[in-house]
Amino acid sequence: MAQDARRGALDAAFHRFGEAWAAGEMEVLTDLLSPTYTHNDATGAHLNRAEWLAYAAKRTGRATQITFRGVATRIFGDMAIVTGFNDMSGGGILNAQDRRDLSIAFTQVWRWEDGRWLREAFQATPVQDQTYA
Repeated sequence: MAQDARRGALDAAFHRFGEAWAAGEMEVLTDLLSPTYTHNDATGAHLNRAEWLAYAAKRTGRATQITFRGVATRIFGDMAIVTGFNDMSGGGILNAQDRRDLSIAFTQVWRWEDGRWLREAFQATPVQDQTYA
């Protein structure tokens, strides 16, 4: 597969993953995760694949909306790093009763395997309205 096609497939995969997370679409999430996936979320929790899927299953039916901004993608052979920001709104972000919006800076690691991209790792850092002097 040509590099441009792989980049297009990666862009589609990480956007689809974000949308599936927001809606709690378990089949899509399960399909796009590496068997060795690790996740560091915005609250500081460190989750393995099974733990993260158990968390994500609780999201089914939520009305959370997710947007991407400032996304940068770097591909190195069969590995890719995607950085950027997610802005989430619509409630139910951290738990079903949560009504706050949340913005995070993220780092995602993706791995090309068997003709498709799998998410290998994720790191989220909450973004607050603060500046450094």
